[in-house]
Amino acid sequence: MGCRWIYKIKRKADGAIERYKARLVAKGFHQQEGVDFSETFSPVIKHVTIRLVISIAVTYQWPIKQLDVQNAFLHGDLHEHVFMIQPQGYVHPQYPNHVCKLHKSLYGLRQAPRSWFFKLSTKLLSLGFRESKADTSLFVLQKFNSVIYILIYIDNILITGSNASVINNIIHSLQTTFAVKDLGSLTYFLGVEALWCTDGIYLTQRQYIADLLKRSKIENAKPCTSPMASNCQLTSTDGTPFEDINLYRSIVGSMQYLAFTRPDLAFVVHKVSKFMHNPLDTHWLAVKRILRYLKHSISTSLFITKIVNFTLQAFSDSDWAADRDDRRLVGAYCIYMGSNLISWSCKQQPTVARSSIEAEYKAIANAAAEPIWFKSILHELGLPPQHSPILWCDNIGATYLTSNPKFHARTKHIEINVHFIRDQVYNKELVVKFISSKDQLADALTKLLPPVKFSQVQRNLNVHDLPSRLRGRVEDQAMVTEFKGEDIDPPVNAVTRIAEDQDSDPPVIEAATTYPP
Repeated sequence: MGCRWIYKIKRKADGAIERYKARLVAKGFHQQEGVDFSETFSPVIKHVTIRLVISIAVTYQWPIKQLDVQNAFLHGDLHEHVFMIQPQGYVHPQYPNHVCKLHKSLYGLRQAPRSWFFKLSTKLLSLGFRESKADTSLFVLQKFNSVIYILIYIDNILITGSNASVINNIIHSLQTTFAVKDLGSLTYFLGVEALWCTDGIYLTQRQYIADLLKRSKIENAKPCTSPMASNCQLTSTDGTPFEDINLYRSIVGSMQYLAFTRPDLAFVVHKVSKFMHNPLDTHWLAVKRILRYLKHSISTSLFITKIVNFTLQAFSDSDWAADRDDRRLVGAYCIYMGSNLISWSCKQQPTVARSSIEAEYKAIANAAAEPIWFKSILHELGLPPQHSPILWCDNIGATYLTSNPKFHARTKHIEINVHFIRDQVYNKELVVKFISSKDQLADALTKLLPPVKFSQVQRNLNVHDLPSRLRGRVEDQAMVTEFKGEDIDPPVNAVTRIAEDQDSDPPVIEAATTYPP
Protein backbone atom coordinates (compact mmCIF):
# COMPACT_ATOMS: atom_id res chain seq x y z
CA MET A 1 0.00 0.00 0.00
CA GLY A 2 0.98 3.61 -0.36
CA CYS A 3 1.67 6.25 2.25
CA ARG A 4 1.81 10.03 2.61
CA TRP A 5 2.81 12.75 5.06
CA ILE A 6 0.07 14.57 7.00
CA TYR A 7 0.70 17.98 8.58
CA LYS A 8 -1.44 19.33 11.38
CA ILE A 9 -1.46 22.28 13.78
CA LYS A 10 -2.34 21.31 17.35
CA ARG A 11 -3.93 24.12 19.36
CA LYS A 12 -4.54 24.87 23.01
CA ALA A 13 -7.90 25.44 24.69
CA ASP A 14 -7.84 29.16 23.83
CA GLY A 15 -7.01 28.52 20.18
CA ALA A 16 -3.31 29.38 20.45
CA ILE A 17 -0.85 27.19 18.55
CA GLU A 18 0.72 24.52 20.76
CA ARG A 19 2.92 22.74 18.22
CA TYR A 20 3.19 21.61 14.61
CA LYS A 21 2.84 17.92 13.85
CA ALA A 22 4.03 15.84 10.91
CA ARG A 23 2.87 12.24 10.67
CA LEU A 24 3.47 9.42 8.20
CA VAL A 25 0.10 7.83 7.38
CA ALA A 26 -0.49 4.61 5.47
CA LYS A 27 -3.22 4.52 2.83
CA GLY A 28 -5.30 1.95 4.67
CA PHE A 29 -8.21 2.26 2.27
CA HIS A 30 -6.28 -0.11 0.01
CA GLN A 31 -6.51 -2.90 2.60
CA GLN A 32 -8.88 -5.82 2.06
CA GLU A 33 -10.92 -7.20 4.94
CA GLY A 34 -10.02 -10.78 5.77
CA VAL A 35 -6.67 -10.50 3.99
CA ASP A 36 -4.91 -7.47 5.47
CA PHE A 37 -6.91 -7.13 8.68
CA SER A 38 -9.64 -8.82 10.69
CA GLU A 39 -10.82 -6.67 13.61
CA THR A 40 -10.90 -2.88 13.40
CA PHE A 41 -13.04 -1.71 16.31
CA SER A 42 -11.29 0.23 19.07
CA PRO A 43 -13.24 0.85 22.31
CA VAL A 44 -13.41 4.46 23.49
CA ILE A 45 -14.73 5.77 26.77
CA LYS A 46 -18.38 6.81 26.84
CA HIS A 47 -19.09 10.46 27.49
CA VAL A 48 -21.47 9.39 30.23
CA THR A 49 -18.66 7.58 32.02
CA ILE A 50 -16.43 10.67 31.81
CA ARG A 51 -19.06 12.85 33.48
CA LEU A 52 -19.71 10.14 36.08
CA VAL A 53 -16.06 9.77 37.09
CA ILE A 54 -15.52 13.55 37.12
CA SER A 55 -18.52 13.90 39.43
CA ILE A 56 -17.05 11.31 41.80
CA ALA A 57 -13.61 12.96 41.74
CA VAL A 58 -15.08 16.40 42.44
CA THR A 59 -17.13 15.05 45.34
CA TYR A 60 -14.14 13.42 47.05
CA GLN A 61 -11.69 16.17 45.99
CA TRP A 62 -9.50 13.76 44.07
CA PRO A 63 -6.90 15.02 41.58
CA ILE A 64 -7.66 14.37 37.91
CA LYS A 65 -4.53 13.89 35.83
CA GLN A 66 -4.48 14.10 32.05
CA LEU A 67 -2.04 12.00 30.01
CA ASP A 68 -1.19 12.01 26.34
CA VAL A 69 0.55 9.15 24.55
CA GLN A 70 2.80 10.39 21.77
CA ASN A 71 2.50 8.41 18.53
CA ALA A 72 0.20 5.95 20.26
CA PHE A 73 -0.65 3.82 17.23
CA LEU A 74 3.04 3.13 16.59
CA HIS A 75 3.15 1.00 19.77
CA GLY A 76 0.69 -1.60 18.48
CA ASP A 77 2.00 -4.95 17.28
CA LEU A 78 0.93 -6.27 13.89
CA HIS A 79 -0.05 -9.91 13.54
CA GLU A 80 -0.66 -9.72 9.77
CA HIS A 81 1.83 -9.32 6.94
CA VAL A 82 1.56 -5.70 5.79
CA PHE A 83 3.82 -4.18 3.10
CA MET A 84 4.13 -0.47 2.30
CA ILE A 85 6.11 1.55 -0.23
CA GLN A 86 9.07 3.54 1.02
CA PRO A 87 8.00 6.94 2.42
CA GLN A 88 8.81 10.12 0.54
CA GLY A 89 12.16 11.51 1.68
CA TYR A 90 13.43 8.15 2.95
CA VAL A 91 13.78 6.14 -0.25
CA HIS A 92 16.83 3.89 -0.16
CA PRO A 93 19.24 5.02 -2.94
CA GLN A 94 20.39 1.47 -3.79
CA TYR A 95 16.98 -0.24 -3.52
CA PRO A 96 14.39 2.31 -4.66
CA ASN A 97 11.96 -0.43 -5.79
CA HIS A 98 11.97 -2.32 -2.51
CA VAL A 99 9.05 -2.15 -0.10
CA CYS A 100 8.84 -1.97 3.70
CA LYS A 101 7.44 -4.76 5.86
CA LEU A 102 5.66 -3.28 8.88
CA HIS A 103 6.30 -4.88 12.26
CA LYS A 104 4.40 -2.20 14.22
CA SER A 105 1.08 -0.59 13.44
CA LEU A 106 1.03 2.72 11.59
CA TYR A 107 -1.49 5.55 11.44
CA GLY A 108 -3.95 4.90 8.63
CA LEU A 109 -4.03 1.12 8.99
CA ARG A 110 -7.46 -0.31 9.66
CA GLN A 111 -6.25 -2.44 12.58
CA ALA A 112 -4.06 0.28 14.18
CA PRO A 113 -6.58 1.50 16.82
CA ARG A 114 -7.41 -2.05 17.88
CA SER A 115 -3.73 -3.02 18.12
CA TRP A 116 -2.94 0.05 20.25
CA PHE A 117 -5.82 -0.56 22.67
CA PHE A 118 -4.82 -4.21 23.07
CA LYS A 119 -1.23 -3.20 23.89
CA LEU A 120 -2.32 -0.56 26.43
CA SER A 121 -4.97 -2.74 28.10
CA THR A 122 -2.45 -5.58 28.45
CA LYS A 123 -0.09 -3.22 30.27
CA LEU A 124 -2.84 -1.98 32.61
CA LEU A 125 -3.95 -5.52 33.44
CA SER A 126 -0.36 -6.41 34.33
CA LEU A 127 -0.36 -3.48 36.81
CA GLY A 128 -3.37 -4.96 38.64
CA PHE A 129 -6.20 -3.08 36.94
CA ARG A 130 -9.41 -4.81 35.95
CA GLU A 131 -11.45 -3.91 32.91
CA SER A 132 -14.98 -2.69 33.50
CA LYS A 133 -17.73 -4.81 32.03
CA ALA A 134 -20.08 -1.84 31.74
CA ASP A 135 -17.53 0.26 29.81
CA THR A 136 -14.53 -1.55 28.39
CA SER A 137 -12.44 1.64 28.23
CA LEU A 138 -12.68 2.11 32.01
CA PHE A 139 -10.07 0.40 34.19
CA VAL A 140 -10.30 0.15 37.99
CA LEU A 141 -7.53 -0.58 40.48
CA GLN A 142 -8.33 -1.36 44.13
CA LYS A 143 -5.27 -2.09 46.25
CA PHE A 144 -3.16 -0.55 49.02
CA ASN A 145 -6.41 0.82 50.54
CA SER A 146 -6.74 3.01 47.45
CA VAL A 147 -8.90 3.14 44.36
CA ILE A 148 -7.70 4.40 40.97
CA TYR A 149 -9.77 4.97 37.81
CA ILE A 150 -8.32 5.22 34.30
CA LEU A 151 -10.41 6.38 31.32
CA ILE A 152 -9.11 5.82 27.80
CA TYR A 153 -10.15 7.66 24.64
CA ILE A 154 -7.69 6.37 22.01
CA ASP A 155 -4.44 8.11 23.04
CA ASN A 156 -5.99 10.53 25.57
CA ILE A 157 -6.06 9.22 29.12
CA LEU A 158 -7.61 10.51 32.34
CA ILE A 159 -6.50 9.08 35.66
CA THR A 160 -7.96 9.88 39.07
CA GLY A 161 -8.11 8.24 42.45
CA SER A 162 -7.86 8.51 46.20
CA ASN A 163 -4.06 8.30 46.48
CA ALA A 164 -1.87 10.79 44.62
CA SER A 165 1.34 8.80 45.19
CA VAL A 166 -0.19 5.67 43.66
CA ILE A 167 -1.29 7.74 40.65
CA ASN A 168 2.27 9.02 40.17
CA ASN A 169 3.64 5.47 40.42
CA ILE A 170 1.21 4.27 37.75
CA ILE A 171 2.16 7.15 35.46
CA HIS A 172 5.83 6.28 35.93
CA SER A 173 5.11 2.62 35.10
CA LEU A 174 3.33 3.63 31.89
CA GLN A 175 6.23 5.90 30.94
CA THR A 176 8.61 2.95 31.07
CA THR A 177 6.67 1.27 28.24
CA PHE A 178 5.09 4.13 26.26
CA ALA A 179 5.99 7.72 25.44
CA VAL A 180 3.51 9.13 27.96
CA LYS A 181 3.39 12.87 28.55
CA ASP A 182 1.94 14.09 31.86
CA LEU A 183 -0.19 17.15 31.05
CA GLY A 184 -0.95 17.88 34.69
CA SER A 185 -4.44 18.59 36.04
CA LEU A 186 -7.42 18.27 33.72
CA THR A 187 -7.81 21.45 31.67
CA TYR A 188 -8.68 20.49 28.07
CA PHE A 189 -9.92 17.07 27.00
CA LEU A 190 -11.57 16.04 23.71
CA GLY A 191 -12.33 19.64 22.82
CA VAL A 192 -13.90 20.30 26.23
CA GLU A 193 -12.40 22.94 28.49
CA ALA A 194 -12.42 22.24 32.23
CA LEU A 195 -12.44 25.29 34.51
CA TRP A 196 -12.08 24.60 38.21
CA CYS A 197 -13.49 26.49 41.18
CA THR A 198 -13.75 25.66 44.87
CA ASP A 199 -17.32 24.32 44.48
CA GLY A 200 -16.80 22.10 41.45
CA ILE A 201 -15.89 22.22 37.79
CA TYR A 202 -17.34 23.90 34.69
CA LEU A 203 -17.20 21.97 31.42
CA THR A 204 -17.43 24.27 28.41
CA GLN A 205 -16.88 24.08 24.65
CA ARG A 206 -16.61 27.82 24.00
CA GLN A 207 -13.59 27.53 21.71
CA TYR A 208 -15.34 24.81 19.71
CA ILE A 209 -18.41 27.06 19.39
CA ALA A 210 -16.25 30.01 18.33
CA ASP A 211 -14.66 27.88 15.58
CA LEU A 212 -18.10 26.67 14.49
CA LEU A 213 -19.41 30.23 14.21
CA LYS A 214 -16.37 31.27 12.22
CA ARG A 215 -16.71 28.33 9.85
CA SER A 216 -20.40 29.07 9.27
CA LYS A 217 -19.54 32.76 8.57
CA ILE A 218 -22.20 34.18 10.87
CA GLU A 219 -19.95 35.26 13.76
CA ASN A 220 -21.22 38.82 13.24
CA ALA A 221 -24.91 37.88 13.29
CA LYS A 222 -27.26 39.18 15.94
CA PRO A 223 -27.51 36.77 18.93
CA CYS A 224 -30.85 35.47 20.23
CA THR A 225 -31.90 34.11 23.61
CA SER A 226 -33.53 30.84 22.52
CA PRO A 227 -32.40 28.18 20.01
CA MET A 228 -35.73 27.91 18.21
CA ALA A 229 -39.10 29.63 18.27
CA SER A 230 -41.73 27.76 20.27
CA ASN A 231 -44.14 27.76 17.29
CA CYS A 232 -41.58 26.49 14.75
CA GLN A 233 -42.83 23.55 12.68
CA LEU A 234 -40.26 21.94 10.41
CA THR A 235 -41.39 19.47 7.76
CA SER A 236 -39.80 17.75 4.79
CA THR A 237 -42.09 19.50 2.27
CA ASP A 238 -42.43 23.16 3.31
CA GLY A 239 -39.67 25.07 1.53
CA THR A 240 -37.33 24.97 -1.43
CA PRO A 241 -34.17 22.81 -1.64
CA PHE A 242 -31.11 24.32 0.03
CA GLU A 243 -28.32 24.86 -2.50
CA ASP A 244 -25.32 23.86 -0.33
CA ILE A 245 -26.10 20.44 1.10
CA ASN A 246 -22.52 19.85 2.26
CA LEU A 247 -22.55 23.03 4.33
CA TYR A 248 -25.79 22.00 6.03
CA ARG A 249 -24.50 18.54 6.84
CA SER A 250 -21.17 19.88 8.07
CA ILE A 251 -22.69 22.45 10.44
CA VAL A 252 -25.40 20.17 11.81
CA GLY A 253 -22.93 17.32 12.23
CA SER A 254 -20.63 19.63 14.18
CA MET A 255 -23.52 20.65 16.43
CA GLN A 256 -24.05 17.06 17.48
CA TYR A 257 -20.70 17.06 19.29
CA LEU A 258 -21.97 19.85 21.54
CA ALA A 259 -24.11 17.20 23.25
CA PHE A 260 -21.14 16.56 25.58
CA THR A 261 -21.86 19.70 27.63
CA ARG A 262 -25.10 21.18 26.25
CA PRO A 263 -28.26 19.19 27.05
CA ASP A 264 -30.30 22.30 26.24
CA LEU A 265 -29.42 21.79 22.56
CA ALA A 266 -30.36 18.11 22.36
CA PHE A 267 -33.88 18.54 21.00
CA VAL A 268 -33.24 21.33 18.49
CA VAL A 269 -30.18 19.57 17.06
CA HIS A 270 -32.24 16.38 16.80
CA LYS A 271 -34.92 18.34 14.97
CA VAL A 272 -32.62 19.76 12.28
CA SER A 273 -30.67 16.48 11.97
CA LYS A 274 -33.74 14.73 10.57
CA PHE A 275 -33.40 16.60 7.27
CA MET A 276 -29.71 16.05 6.50
CA HIS A 277 -30.63 13.85 3.51
CA ASN A 278 -32.61 16.61 1.83
CA PRO A 279 -32.36 20.01 3.57
CA LEU A 280 -34.64 22.89 2.62
CA ASP A 281 -34.16 26.63 3.03
CA THR A 282 -36.50 26.63 6.05
CA HIS A 283 -34.27 24.07 7.72
CA TRP A 284 -31.20 26.23 7.11
CA LEU A 285 -32.97 29.20 8.71
CA ALA A 286 -33.56 27.04 11.78
CA VAL A 287 -29.86 26.11 11.83
CA LYS A 288 -28.88 29.79 11.64
CA ARG A 289 -31.20 30.48 14.58
CA ILE A 290 -29.37 27.82 16.62
CA LEU A 291 -26.02 29.37 15.67
CA ARG A 292 -27.24 32.78 16.78
CA TYR A 293 -28.25 31.23 20.10
CA LEU A 294 -24.79 29.67 20.40
CA LYS A 295 -23.27 33.11 19.96
CA HIS A 296 -25.48 34.38 22.77
CA SER A 297 -24.58 31.42 25.05
CA ILE A 298 -20.96 30.86 24.06
CA SER A 299 -19.89 31.01 27.74
CA THR A 300 -22.58 28.57 28.85
CA SER A 301 -21.24 25.41 30.47
CA LEU A 302 -22.23 22.25 32.30
CA PHE A 303 -21.58 22.58 36.03
CA ILE A 304 -20.53 19.55 38.08
CA THR A 305 -20.44 20.11 41.81
CA LYS A 306 -19.92 18.15 45.01
CA ILE A 307 -22.85 15.94 45.86
CA VAL A 308 -24.06 14.59 49.19
CA ASN A 309 -25.25 11.19 47.98
CA PHE A 310 -25.20 8.97 44.92
CA THR A 311 -28.93 8.39 44.53
CA LEU A 312 -29.96 8.04 40.88
CA GLN A 313 -32.98 9.95 39.62
CA ALA A 314 -34.32 9.79 36.08
CA PHE A 315 -36.85 12.10 34.42
CA SER A 316 -38.68 10.62 31.45
CA ASP A 317 -40.86 12.44 28.94
CA SER A 318 -42.25 12.00 25.43
CA ASP A 319 -43.99 14.08 22.79
CA TRP A 320 -46.78 12.03 21.26
CA ALA A 321 -47.44 12.30 17.50
CA ALA A 322 -45.83 15.73 17.29
CA ASP A 323 -43.93 15.02 14.06
CA ARG A 324 -46.03 16.22 11.14
CA ASP A 325 -44.28 13.93 8.65
CA ASP A 326 -44.54 10.48 10.25
CA ARG A 327 -46.25 11.08 13.64
CA ARG A 328 -43.57 9.15 15.48
CA LEU A 329 -43.04 10.01 19.11
CA VAL A 330 -39.91 11.61 20.53
CA GLY A 331 -38.72 10.05 23.77
CA ALA A 332 -36.21 11.67 26.11
CA TYR A 333 -34.72 11.26 29.54
CA CYS A 334 -32.19 12.90 31.81
CA ILE A 335 -30.35 11.09 34.61
CA TYR A 336 -29.10 12.77 37.77
CA MET A 337 -26.66 11.36 40.31
CA GLY A 338 -27.35 13.42 43.37
CA SER A 339 -27.72 16.92 41.95
CA ASN A 340 -25.36 16.42 38.98
CA LEU A 341 -26.75 15.78 35.52
CA ILE A 342 -24.81 12.78 34.19
CA SER A 343 -26.72 11.48 31.17
CA TRP A 344 -29.42 12.64 28.78
CA SER A 345 -30.92 11.51 25.49
CA CYS A 346 -33.40 12.70 22.88
CA LYS A 347 -34.40 10.13 20.29
CA GLN A 348 -37.22 9.52 17.86
CA GLN A 349 -38.80 6.10 18.27
CA PRO A 350 -39.12 3.73 15.27
CA THR A 351 -42.83 3.02 15.80
CA VAL A 352 -46.02 5.07 16.02
CA ALA A 353 -47.78 5.07 19.38
CA ARG A 354 -51.55 4.69 19.45
CA SER A 355 -52.06 6.72 22.62
CA SER A 356 -50.23 9.15 24.86
CA ILE A 357 -50.04 6.51 27.61
CA GLU A 358 -48.28 4.13 25.24
CA ALA A 359 -45.88 6.88 24.19
CA GLU A 360 -45.01 7.71 27.80
CA TYR A 361 -44.72 4.02 28.70
CA LYS A 362 -42.21 3.40 25.91
CA ALA A 363 -40.24 6.45 27.02
CA ILE A 364 -40.17 5.10 30.58
CA ALA A 365 -38.91 1.72 29.35
CA ASN A 366 -36.10 3.38 27.38
CA ALA A 367 -35.16 5.56 30.34
CA ALA A 368 -35.21 2.62 32.76
CA ALA A 369 -32.36 0.89 30.93
CA GLU A 370 -29.96 3.73 31.80
CA PRO A 371 -30.21 3.54 35.64
CA ILE A 372 -29.74 -0.23 35.39
CA TRP A 373 -26.47 0.38 33.54
CA PHE A 374 -25.49 3.03 36.07
CA LYS A 375 -26.03 0.59 38.93
CA SER A 376 -23.66 -1.92 37.36
CA ILE A 377 -20.88 0.60 36.69
CA LEU A 378 -21.22 2.17 40.16
CA HIS A 379 -20.88 -1.29 41.68
CA GLU A 380 -17.64 -1.79 39.74
CA LEU A 381 -16.40 1.60 40.96
CA GLY A 382 -17.07 0.56 44.55
CA LEU A 383 -20.08 2.87 44.93
CA PRO A 384 -23.26 0.77 44.90
CA PRO A 385 -26.37 3.00 45.13
CA GLN A 386 -27.78 3.19 48.63
CA HIS A 387 -31.35 3.50 47.35
CA SER A 388 -33.27 2.18 44.38
CA PRO A 389 -33.21 4.57 41.41
CA ILE A 390 -36.26 6.79 41.08
CA LEU A 391 -37.84 7.40 37.70
CA TRP A 392 -40.20 10.37 37.43
CA CYS A 393 -42.96 10.47 34.81
CA ASP A 394 -45.66 13.11 34.24
CA ASN A 395 -48.27 10.66 32.88
CA ILE A 396 -50.20 8.95 35.66
CA GLY A 397 -51.60 6.27 33.32
CA ALA A 398 -48.13 5.18 32.23
CA THR A 399 -47.03 5.20 35.88
CA TYR A 400 -49.83 2.78 36.82
CA LEU A 401 -49.00 0.61 33.82
CA THR A 402 -45.47 -0.02 35.12
CA SER A 403 -46.80 -1.70 38.27
CA ASN A 404 -49.83 -3.50 36.79
CA PRO A 405 -48.82 -7.08 35.92
CA LYS A 406 -51.93 -7.75 33.84
CA PHE A 407 -52.28 -7.12 30.10
CA HIS A 408 -55.24 -5.18 28.84
CA ALA A 409 -56.72 -4.93 25.37
CA ARG A 410 -55.27 -1.46 24.93
CA THR A 411 -51.72 -2.58 25.77
CA LYS A 412 -51.37 -6.06 24.30
CA HIS A 413 -49.96 -4.66 21.05
CA ILE A 414 -46.98 -3.14 22.88
CA GLU A 415 -43.77 -5.07 22.34
CA ILE A 416 -42.97 -7.62 25.01
CA ASN A 417 -39.47 -6.25 25.58
CA VAL A 418 -40.97 -2.96 26.75
CA HIS A 419 -42.63 -4.70 29.69
CA PHE A 420 -39.30 -5.55 31.32
CA ILE A 421 -39.79 -2.43 33.40
CA ARG A 422 -42.55 -4.24 35.33
CA ASP A 423 -40.00 -6.78 36.53
CA GLN A 424 -37.72 -3.98 37.67
CA VAL A 425 -40.54 -2.36 39.66
CA TYR A 426 -41.69 -5.72 41.07
CA ASN A 427 -38.18 -6.61 42.24
CA LYS A 428 -37.83 -3.13 43.79
CA GLU A 429 -34.81 -2.38 41.64
CA LEU A 430 -36.57 0.71 40.28
CA VAL A 431 -39.20 3.07 41.66
CA VAL A 432 -41.52 4.85 39.23
CA LYS A 433 -43.25 7.95 40.59
CA PHE A 434 -45.58 10.57 39.19
CA ILE A 435 -44.47 14.18 38.81
CA SER A 436 -46.40 17.22 37.68
CA SER A 437 -45.80 18.39 34.11
CA LYS A 438 -44.72 21.82 35.33
CA ASP A 439 -41.90 20.16 37.32
CA GLN A 440 -40.80 17.84 34.49
CA LEU A 441 -37.08 18.49 33.87
CA ALA A 442 -37.00 16.59 30.57
CA ASP A 443 -39.41 19.01 28.89
CA ALA A 444 -36.66 20.82 26.99
CA LEU A 445 -35.59 17.48 25.45
CA THR A 446 -38.94 16.70 23.83
CA LYS A 447 -40.56 19.97 22.81
CA LEU A 448 -39.94 23.63 22.07
CA LEU A 449 -40.51 25.90 25.04
CA PRO A 450 -41.09 29.64 25.39
CA PRO A 451 -37.99 31.59 26.49
CA VAL A 452 -39.00 31.94 30.15
CA LYS A 453 -39.77 28.25 30.58
CA PHE A 454 -36.67 27.31 28.58
CA SER A 455 -34.41 29.36 30.86
CA GLN A 456 -35.91 27.70 33.92
CA VAL A 457 -35.42 24.17 32.57
CA GLN A 458 -31.93 25.12 31.40
CA ARG A 459 -30.92 25.97 34.97
CA ASN A 460 -32.38 22.69 36.20
CA LEU A 461 -30.24 20.88 33.63
CA ASN A 462 -27.14 22.39 35.31
CA VAL A 463 -26.44 24.55 32.26
CA HIS A 464 -25.12 27.87 33.57
CA ASP A 465 -23.10 30.85 32.40
CA LEU A 466 -19.47 30.88 33.44
CA PRO A 467 -18.66 33.16 36.39
CA SER A 468 -17.12 36.42 35.26
CA ARG A 469 -13.73 35.54 36.73
CA LEU A 470 -13.52 32.43 34.52
CA ARG A 471 -14.70 33.98 31.26
CA GLY A 472 -11.41 35.62 30.32
CA ARG A 473 -8.78 33.73 28.39
CA VAL A 474 -6.42 32.41 31.03
CA GLU A 475 -2.91 31.88 29.65
CA ASP A 476 -1.81 29.65 32.50
CA GLN A 477 -4.56 27.16 33.24
CA ALA A 478 -2.87 26.28 36.52
CA MET A 479 -4.01 29.67 37.78
CA VAL A 480 -7.58 28.51 37.34
CA THR A 481 -6.92 25.09 38.84
CA GLU A 482 -5.34 26.56 41.94
CA PHE A 483 -7.86 29.38 42.31
CA LYS A 484 -8.61 29.94 45.99
CA GLY A 485 -10.40 33.27 45.85
CA GLU A 486 -13.88 34.15 46.94
CA ASP A 487 -16.57 32.11 45.17
CA ILE A 488 -20.15 32.91 44.41
CA ASP A 489 -22.78 30.45 45.61
CA PRO A 490 -22.87 27.35 43.41
CA PRO A 491 -25.78 27.09 40.99
CA VAL A 492 -28.72 25.14 42.37
CA ASN A 493 -31.15 23.04 40.33
CA ALA A 494 -34.51 21.48 41.12
CA VAL A 495 -33.08 18.10 42.16
CA THR A 496 -30.73 19.54 44.79
CA ARG A 497 -33.49 19.64 47.39
CA ILE A 498 -34.46 16.03 46.69
CA ALA A 499 -30.81 14.94 46.88
CA GLU A 500 -30.23 16.73 50.16
CA ASP A 501 -33.27 15.00 51.67
CA GLN A 502 -31.34 11.72 51.48
CA ASP A 503 -27.99 11.15 53.19
CA SER A 504 -25.93 14.05 54.45
CA ASP A 505 -22.55 12.51 53.61
CA PRO A 506 -21.28 10.80 50.46
CA PRO A 507 -20.90 7.03 50.76
CA VAL A 508 -17.56 5.40 51.47
CA ILE A 509 -15.97 3.73 48.47
CA GLU A 510 -15.39 0.05 49.10
CA ALA A 511 -11.73 -0.91 49.65
CA ALA A 512 -10.72 2.75 49.61
CA THR A 513 -10.15 4.54 52.93
CA THR A 514 -7.51 7.15 52.10
CA TYR A 515 -9.59 9.66 50.19
CA PRO A 516 -9.75 13.25 51.48
CA PRO A 517 -12.59 14.02 53.90
